[in-house]
Amino acid sequence: MDLLADIGHADQLTSAREENRVLQSKVKELSVRVHELLAENQALKAEVEIYREEFKRGGLSGHGLAEDGKEEFVDVEKEDDDVEDFITSGSGIYPCDPAVVLSHVHGAANPLCCSINPDDSLLATGGADSSLNLCRWGLALAPGDESSAKAVTDAIRIPCSGPVICVSFARVDNGRAFPVVAAGCMDGSVCLAYCGLDLDAATESKDRVLRPEVGNDCNGINQHGIKHGRYVKTVCWSPSAPLLASASADGTVQLTRVGDGALSGENFCGRVSMEIIQSIHFDSPVEAMCFLDNGDTLCCYVRGTSYLSYFNLKDGFKQTKYSLNGGSSGTGCFGDHISFAVLSLCPSPNGGKYLALATDTSRNIIMETGTDRIVRNLYGHKNDGYSNPKIAWSSSGQYLYGTSQDENCVCVWDIASSSIVKKLDEGNGGHTGLVRDIYSSHNSDTVATVSFDKSARVWLRDI
Repeated sequence: MDLLADIGHADQLTSAREENRVLQSKVKELSVRVHELLAENQALKAEVEIYREEFKRGGLSGHGLAEDGKEEFVDVEKEDDDVEDFITSGSGIYPCDPAVVLSHVHGAANPLCCSINPDDSLLATGGADSSLNLCRWGLALAPGDESSAKAVTDAIRIPCSGPVICVSFARVDNGRAFPVVAAGCMDGSVCLAYCGLDLDAATESKDRVLRPEVGNDCNGINQHGIKHGRYVKTVCWSPSAPLLASASADGTVQLTRVGDGALSGENFCGRVSMEIIQSIHFDSPVEAMCFLDNGDTLCCYVRGTSYLSYFNLKDGFKQTKYSLNGGSSGTGCFGDHISFAVLSLCPSPNGGKYLALATDTSRNIIMETGTDRIVRNLYGHKNDGYSNPKIAWSSSGQYLYGTSQDENCVCVWDIASSSIVKKLDEGNGGHTGLVRDIYSSHNSDTVATVSFDKSARVWLRDI
């Protein structure tokens, strides 16, 4: 028996245990410090917001430093003269009744996005099963326990080439229906489909997929249609023309004009003219996008930038940048620094005077369109860099709906008071899983949501 060897091993074990105890004590000490720093960081963020607001309102003597270091005067009186629409709280009228529950709308797969067509009759959902579903959700309001299941069964299922992560119905001339729906997919493709309900019932859903006209290979369009290098982040239609914008993680935005010829049951042939009229290229993914000024302006946010990019479609796509730091460049508003990414953009109803932004730092922002002016900051939810926040306006423009990554709910903010007035959750018939997308009708108090509980819900206002 090697007694000395055994004693040596015992000493090593004792030493290792003691070292482990010291390390554990150090870990606890550092954990406490981390929590303290996180708390300090949140306090500093709040203080920064206060300083920004004071600066915009002239609380810092109305002066700032220009880029050359010289003092620059800010016209505070002009700011005070701006008309403020969010002085009084909302009327308390907004959708909070989950009148329609469409379970397993994509079978065993998760629905990932949703939209409602211009006359509120069709609900479009895109799913992880690589399909685009068109559902006449109103059928679920019929009497009987099976009405919802029948609405799901009767839905038109259009096959796509990859999981569908964004969807948008065409709107032309301030809401007039153009029977085309666009679906952006994980493989970088954009599927265009006919969404009119006048086709023969025997028509196969795959035949609703629209293809470019024969021989149409100009400006990036081939026999397969619109295709990006990476997955499609968002798609949106101009409200005044059949013009589709699609944005991708490859940093490109494509604007495609789609033929607006007759599309009907008699003349439908599955082919339309498609022409890419402009491609815009960035160094980073395009995270969010929307049309403004009745389609004359395209607004984009590119990851890693501290501004929104406005492109004037009537002036050769001239770009104008508006800071996200609460003030123009050179007015002391932290220059190019940015501590968040914008993942959703949504213009307000009735002309889009304001723009709502959902960020990945538990903060939603209301900005005045076409300016650097931040009107409201909305808190009370949680979204971080791993989340995919979505937002939508109420039809009155007084409330904002938004998702939260740690709750299976839709938060409802009263914009005037910047406070959450309602959470549409499981307690009042809401979702039992994370809400993936929200869409609010342009014409009525109708809101659609889809969730990882594999259902879609249509929310109506209490009568």
